[in-house]
Amino acid sequence: MKTFLRTSGLMLASALIISGCGLIGTEEEERRERDRVLVELRETEQTTLVNDIRLTGVVEAFEVAFIGAPTPSRIERILVDVGDQVQKGQLLVQMDRTQLFQAKVQLDNLREDLRRMDTLLEVGAVTRQQYDQLKTQYEVASSNVENLEIHTQIRAPMGGVITGRFNSDGELFSMTPATPAGKPAIVSLKQIQPVKIMIGVSERFFPHVTKGQEAAVRLDILPDREFSGRVSRIYPTIDRMSGTFQVEIRVDNPDMALRPGMFARVALNLGEKESLLVPALAVRKQVGSDERFVFVVEDEVAHRRPVRLGRTYDDQLEILSGIAEGEMLVVSGQHNLMDQTPVEVVR
Repeated sequence: MKTFLRTSGLMLASALIISGCGLIGTEEEERRERDRVLVELRETEQTTLVNDIRLTGVVEAFEVAFIGAPTPSRIERILVDVGDQVQKGQLLVQMDRTQLFQAKVQLDNLREDLRRMDTLLEVGAVTRQQYDQLKTQYEVASSNVENLEIHTQIRAPMGGVITGRFNSDGELFSMTPATPAGKPAIVSLKQIQPVKIMIGVSERFFPHVTKGQEAAVRLDILPDREFSGRVSRIYPTIDRMSGTFQVEIRVDNPDMALRPGMFARVALNLGEKESLLVPALAVRKQVGSDERFVFVVEDEVAHRRPVRLGRTYDDQLEILSGIAEGEMLVVSGQHNLMDQTPVEVVR
């Protein structure tokens, strides 16, 4: 009898324990259901983007010329002033012409002597050697006159704007450096149709930058205008300290709205690329660090993923690494999540 009662007691206790475990399991499941965080998801996908890099630079004259005489001489007259626009070949400075006048008189005399000797040669009164010697003297004198004419009339080697005047009429041009650039010059000339903008591009883009690529140029001083430029020159070496190489952007500047010294923002078009874009609100920042992370959902569980960001496109961010195409990204409710948090997806 005692054995029967003992056995019955054990069976009853076991039943109660099993029943209790069942109740505990049910309560745990209910608690987990209550603890699920409501989230909205979006499937990540690749987007075709314009692959451009945005850099800053300063507008510079396309060409700069410091113009003076080849030898020390007196300045007869300077025909231009700072701010004047000049055309290629225009007379800028008239140097002293004393030597030129003397050379012309000598040339005229030799020309007359050569004419007379030509007549004498025909009648045999002089030898061919005498005639050739005089002709050589005439040719040398003619070349000297041409050289003096070029050097006494200083002309513009290109079209542009006079940006500096370093002497006055009647002064002696001594070829002593007198310009801010440390070069001897009477006037300085800058070509601003077109202009150029020098930008430093990261070495990782070196294989992607080619001559002729398009570039969009904007200036803070002219916010409503965008100027079109192209890569005109790529410098072949990388600066060891900055890790960049120099690229020259040419802008035609027909109305001369761009002037040397202006600050410019350049967007260099490198073609198209495929990238993952996600809403900026989906990306969170780790407190106390620069780490960025997102949450993705697998089997109704949120997983924390560190990500590396690229550029910003309006209200979206480019993801360079950390998640892949086709994953389910949490775009709402992420502020209540931790790693491995159960979630309920809002349909």
